[in-house]
Amino acid sequence: FYRPTFRMHLTNQEIVTKLLSYSQELKEHYEIYQLLLFHFQEKQADQFFELIQETLDSVNPIFQTVFKTFLKDKDKIVNALALPYSNAKLEATNNIIKVIKRNAFGFRNFENFKTRIFIAINIKREKTSPVLSRC
Repeated sequence: FYRPTFRMHLTNQEIVTKLLSYSQELKEHYEIYQLLLFHFQEKQADQFFELIQETLDSVNPIFQTVFKTFLKDKDKIVNALALPYSNAKLEATNNIIKVIKRNAFGFRNFENFKTRIFIAINIKREKTSPVLSRC
C-alpha cells in the first residue's frame, strides 16, 4: 500500500508567490508596497516620498488616491518618522477603557469601574506614606 506524501498547506510566502504569478500589475504594485514599507520602517522619509513621486502617475487609481493623501500630509508623516513620540499607548489605554465600559453596561460604583480599569491596564496604586521631615 503506497501513500504519497504531500503537504496540505502552503506557507504564506508560497501563497504570495502564487498570487503574484497571476498578474504582472499585482506583482509590480506589491513590490512598490514592499519598498514603501521598508522606507517607512527604516524611517527614510526622503526615499519614501521620492518613490511616491516617481510612481504616482503609473500606479492604479486606488494607489494614486492613497499617494496623494500621503503627499498632502507629508509634513505630518515626516514628523512621525523623525520624532520619537507616539500616542500609541494612550490610544490603546483609551480603547481598553471603552471596551470595559461597553461590556459593563454602567457600573453602579465609580470606584469599582476605576479599579477594573486599573486591573486591566496593570496599574498598581502607589501607597503614599507620610514622611517625617527632619528639622
